Parts: sequence; structure tokens; C-alpha cells
Amino acid sequence: MKVTGPGGAKQTRAAERASAPSRAAAAAAPPAVDAISVAGIPDDELTPRVRAALTALMREVADLRRDLSEARQRMVELEQLASTDPLIGVLNRRAFVGELNRALAMTQRYGQPSSLVFIDLDDLKKINDKHGHAAGDAALTHAAAVVGANIRQTDVFGRLGGDEFAIILTNTPRALAEYKANLLAEIVKATPAPDGLPVSITCGVVEITQGLTAEAALMAADKVMYDQKRKR
Repeated sequence: MKVTGPGGAKQTRAAERASAPSRAAAAAAPPAVDAISVAGIPDDELTPRVRAALTALMREVADLRRDLSEARQRMVELEQLASTDPLIGVLNRRAFVGELNRALAMTQRYGQPSSLVFIDLDDLKKINDKHGHAAGDAALTHAAAVVGANIRQTDVFGRLGGDEFAIILTNTPRALAEYKANLLAEIVKATPAPDGLPVSITCGVVEITQGLTAEAALMAADKVMYDQKRKR
């Protein structure tokens, strides 16, 4: 049997009086109802037929949004495939020429110095004839990986086709670009290639100047590269 002393009885009655208003308010308040709506319209304002139509429409909108997002992602992937060399994973010739035209336009407008480096993988035909085309592909991939790892993120690197690559060295005058090209050739030669393949490159450099076209710049750099080969 529980016995409450005088002090305890007073405390109990005080607690009951304090809680009485809150119990009264709770009793007076309407019961909580979960708000259900379709497209922002309360459920109790919809007929079953309208509710079903709106629900179906919202589902179709969600499906369309998902399909649009997937289509956009697919377009990005297709654009990347269209601009990337399938073997090396760098820009292909079409995409590189587009970047070269952009660099020429920047030079025309702002006069900022940039340079074009034309790169030839030495003796690719000999590698293919002696070791097979898989070895030739490995030599190309190796050279591209070494070059790509030793240029700046702001530089543009692409494969022109066959054994030819090119780099746009942004904000780089010819003298500095020639130094960089020689350094890249030394690094490629010093870096061990797969299966001990003899991988080396020869570079030709021209400065991107006003009035040049992309093809003219490539032809000029190509000529300088072959001049370097003949000097060996």
C-alpha cells in the first residue's frame, strides 16, 4: 500500500493542476491528419478519376525527365567518342585541329604567344615489321603516356594519325617550346618501354602567329620535324 505524506499530496495536486490546461488544449485540438496531395492538390478535393489521371501524368513526367537525363549523358559520351583517338585516348585529329583553330583565334585577338609541337614516333614501321602491330600499338601508347604525363593541364595533346602527335603549348614562345620539346624527347627515350621496345620521338616546333591557318601551322611544324630527322 502506497502512502503519500502531506508534502507529497500537495506536490501531486500541484502537478495535476499544471497539467490540466495542456490536457484541455489537447482535447480541444482536432485530431492530426496526414496531408495527402497530388500535384499540390489535397486528396479530399480530388475525385478518384482525376486523382488517377494526375498520378499517371506525374509518373510520365518523371519517366520523361529520366529519359532526358539519360539522353544527355549518352550525347556527352558520343561527343567524347567522336573527339577521342580510340587507341591512345587523346584528342583525335579533328578535335585537335578545332583546338588549334581556337588557339590561333586567341593569338589573333590577344597576341598571346603559343607554340605548336609536331611529334613523330621514330621507326614505327620497323617496330611493326620486326615485332608485330601489337608491339607498334604498345610503342604508340607508351610514347603518348609519357608525353601526356609531362605536359601541363592547360596544354592540348592529340594524335594526328599513324605515328604523328601534336601539342599546343599555351602561353609559350617558340624558344621555350623548343626547350620543352627537347626535354620531352629525352624523357621518352629514357623511360623504359614495354618488352624493351626502342621508343623515341622527334619534334618540330613553330610559334602560333597571326595569319596562320591550322593546316599551315601543322605543315610548317611537320617540315621542321623532318629537318630535325635529317640532321641525325
